[in-house]
Amino acid sequence: MFEQLSLFDLIKSKPIVKPGVLKVGDKIGRVVLGECRIATITEVEGLPYYPFYRTDSGCCYSYKEGLNNIQGLMQQAEENRNNYETIIPINLEERLTVEYPPRKSDGKVLWAQIGIFQGMLFWKESMTYQFLERCKDQKDLQKKYQRHRKNILSDLGKTAPVIVDEEKTMRRLYKSKAANGYADAEYVQFNY
Repeated sequence: MFEQLSLFDLIKSKPIVKPGVLKVGDKIGRVVLGECRIATITEVEGLPYYPFYRTDSGCCYSYKEGLNNIQGLMQQAEENRNNYETIIPINLEERLTVEYPPRKSDGKVLWAQIGIFQGMLFWKESMTYQFLERCKDQKDLQKKYQRHRKNILSDLGKTAPVIVDEEKTMRRLYKSKAANGYADAEYVQFNY
């Protein structure tokens, strides 16, 4: 007698081995506007049929993204950058910077920062993108500054962040109508 096979029996018996699957510790990247975001793989999941990568950046990357050459991605990002108006804030005035204790899940240290750069408000709260926001006038700037400062300082009692003296390095920010100024590439990519 013959035994009846199902489609699932056939799939299980002949695993499809995808070529070029990366391993833990390898670097992987993606282009976001004019930035090449590079991360280190911490876990490979979905094997053998649908591999994807978890990384130290907190982002997941697809199997297809793992096939890209990092140098090629960096070159593509540099070429793309010519299509955007960007700015890198530095030396903020009236700056407040805090660091949070390392996260239990991955040991990552989050931070928040607020300050004034070229008459605009830079702000990044613990779990937000970075923004450089235009304000109508000085009064509006101070109102928004105080609101974000209060948000940042209100965390002091909850998660025990610490005010630090040094300014955190800020990313290159991209012009954004949605942000009324400039924002992280990841934000602008989906919220032009």
